[in-house]
Amino acid sequence: MKHIKNIIILFILLVSYSIGEAQVKYKLQLLNDGVTYEVSIVPETSYRPPLNVTSTAQITVKVPTGSFEVANLKNIQPNVEWEANSIASAPEESETFDYISFGLATNGTEWLRYEEGIEIPVFTFENAIACNGEVSLMDNSSDPFMPPNSASKNVGNQITIAGANGNAYVGNMLKSVIPCGQLSTDVEEIEKADIDFAMFPNPASNDLTISVSIQENIEVELSIFNLIGKRILTKTIDIQQGENIIPLDISHLPQGSYLLEMRNENWKLNAGQFVKLEK
Repeated sequence: MKHIKNIIILFILLVSYSIGEAQVKYKLQLLNDGVTYEVSIVPETSYRPPLNVTSTAQITVKVPTGSFEVANLKNIQPNVEWEANSIASAPEESETFDYISFGLATNGTEWLRYEEGIEIPVFTFENAIACNGEVSLMDNSSDPFMPPNSASKNVGNQITIAGANGNAYVGNMLKSVIPCGQLSTDVEEIEKADIDFAMFPNPASNDLTISVSIQENIEVELSIFNLIGKRILTKTIDIQQGENIIPLDISHLPQGSYLLEMRNENWKLNAGQFVKLEK
């Protein structure tokens, strides 16, 4: 009887997760050393065990033709391995680019923990040769080399998670295009007064409210870091011209002090420190 009860509970969980919209995005950035590229998974849906089991995954990076050779591939998450397993060079649909695909080598892994808004860095890599042009994640929705293609290559981004009942990938995060050899962080640093920024209450237990007044419609990326510089949460926000009130759920964060950053393609704002109180 207990065995049957457990099966029923698991079935209910599977149904409840599968009817929700699966949302997992990929992110590519160049780290501050100017040579290391980092790929992350950014879940917008939480998948908890056993619904976090990841069967397969692929990440395809688009690089200038003949200007990129993957070196020093390093896995970040314990017991989760990726490998650069395919390259398509200058296909006729997109002759100025090469397509490098990284595949999840530990298929069926239970070690990726998906919590809504908490970025998961999965691997880093470097380029062994000189590069001119732009590096980006492949865009499944618009790239001319998406299958079926002239080279019969299985390119594109994909991730199969049990709780999503199939492919959970829905797109790429902000700032996925990086000039070769230039820092993705090379943007103007602005002050709070430049965009009329405030956050309250501080300290906070469950919700942090952000007030932003700006003169244009833009997309920004909000990031929370702990005091040793580890990114805890990333969220993309559409800000409209005028005053914006943005609630940010911090209830899942442990008690402690955190730093908030806001950025878009042209500037970044180190918004200051806030304190998360115990519930």
